[in-house]
Amino acid sequence: MESKLDYKTPEVELKQKMEQAGEDIDRLQKWIEGQEEKKEVIKGAKQMTLLYRVFEEQYEVQGGEGVGVRKGDWVGVVKNPHDPDVEWAAKGHGKRKKEFEGYKVQVAETVSEGSLEKGEPTKNFLTGVCIQRATESDEAGRQQVLGEQGEMGLEKPEVEYVDGAYISAQEIVKAEEDGRRLIGPAQPAPSPRNKGYSAEAFDVKVEERQAFCPAGKQSTQCSRLEEEKTGRVSYRFEWSWECQDCSLRNRCVGEGQKHRSLVVGEHHSGLQKRRQEMKTPEFKEAMRNRNAIEGTQSELVRAHGARRARYRGLSKVRLQFYLIGAACNVKRWLRRVSWEITKATQRESCGLASC
Repeated sequence: MESKLDYKTPEVELKQKMEQAGEDIDRLQKWIEGQEEKKEVIKGAKQMTLLYRVFEEQYEVQGGEGVGVRKGDWVGVVKNPHDPDVEWAAKGHGKRKKEFEGYKVQVAETVSEGSLEKGEPTKNFLTGVCIQRATESDEAGRQQVLGEQGEMGLEKPEVEYVDGAYISAQEIVKAEEDGRRLIGPAQPAPSPRNKGYSAEAFDVKVEERQAFCPAGKQSTQCSRLEEEKTGRVSYRFEWSWECQDCSLRNRCVGEGQKHRSLVVGEHHSGLQKRRQEMKTPEFKEAMRNRNAIEGTQSELVRAHGARRARYRGLSKVRLQFYLIGAACNVKRWLRRVSWEITKATQRESCGLASC
């Protein structure tokens, strides 16, 4: 038996070991099925449940006899049997796609107004450090942070600065209904297949069931659509006869289409408003408040080892990051107090010397 593989092991040998492990598990499962009296007890054991899960995710029975290794990875599979909570996940697309195995961490901190003096320590302190499974969305992580802050007696912030992963039309509208602001860049509208005008080129008024195309012509029809499974509501706008003699037809209407149509979500007005705000200098200036969190994440990695879990299991890793957040805040507080004492001493010395 091998407790640790040599990283220089050839790919062919690794494949053989993987196949052998699958065959061993398959034989073990068949043996368990033959233990009539103890079968259910054995299969219900924690480690056996994990073994069955790993076998199902990593292998497939071929032709009823042989065992083959499944190709590729998919979200949520067990990657480390010593820590089943560790999951494989992917983020981004194309060249910007990042794959990782582990957990996600969500970090929130206060935002101080005004600029700092040269050499002045930050006034910001962490208000939330939450661990979630790698396969969970960033928006779910944000809600987890807000929930834990509420349990500590903190009210929801009047203004939240986030990146594009946390922004959706529904969340923008929900924050406004609560009397708060969720500031972050909205995702651009998807480009149409015919490379014509995207939804951003249209002036859509969902509440009034009206839309105006790039040529300024009003939609002739509006239909309400609702998905049966999710309950998601969207609206379909059509320009039934307005497109026939339009000068922009070749740039707007795809080949084989008689007229242009546009489908948007029920909260599209809020999303459209945000996309327009993103072009203003005021929005770009406001987003500078979020940049500090990038430095905080770097600080947690460099000074506190936030890239490596010291323990196994979601609950223990969560405790680790609570301690990391507390340590970070203590350090910031000590630096802040030390700086304020130094400044006060300098002012006092300057007054006695009649500077």
